[in-house]
Amino acid sequence: MQLKPHLGFALVEALVAMLVLAFGVLGLLWMQQQALVLQRQQLMRSLAIGIAEDLAERMQLNAPQRAMYARTWGQSEGVGSGPHCASTACNRSELAQWDSQQLQHVLQTQLPEGDVSVFTRTDLPAGWGIVIAWRDANETYRTDATAGTPACPAQMSCWRLFFRPEP
Repeated sequence: MQLKPHLGFALVEALVAMLVLAFGVLGLLWMQQQALVLQRQQLMRSLAIGIAEDLAERMQLNAPQRAMYARTWGQSEGVGSGPHCASTACNRSELAQWDSQQLQHVLQTQLPEGDVSVFTRTDLPAGWGIVIAWRDANETYRTDATAGTPACPAQMSCWRLFFRPEP
């Protein structure tokens, strides 16, 4: 009995087609995963921008107490105690303390391991800077020591906002 060489060729073709299909599906899954990572990064940046702009507006409105808003990385002492200015009248000092409480709450609830540094700009008279950081092991949006600002902590991404308050 003589074997025909084309027997089994259909099976090889089917295996090759399945292999091509599998690589195509894996490629699509990888592209979807990359799109989700980029979407998450954009969401974190958007949240950081909103938090920084909100804090800058609060500092503008409470100009006489602006120095009370200054913070360094990891500084959260005094947060959680103090008045609730949404329901009771507060003086400017209490308002600054309440704003800090609100900032800490937003950082804890909206950004993964969120942190903030608020500082005066030495290179810009009466200038201020706000750096919002969030946990990002890949450091996908890392901005280091821009214009003399605090360096972004390790394994975090940062958004920076600079402003000069109106007198």
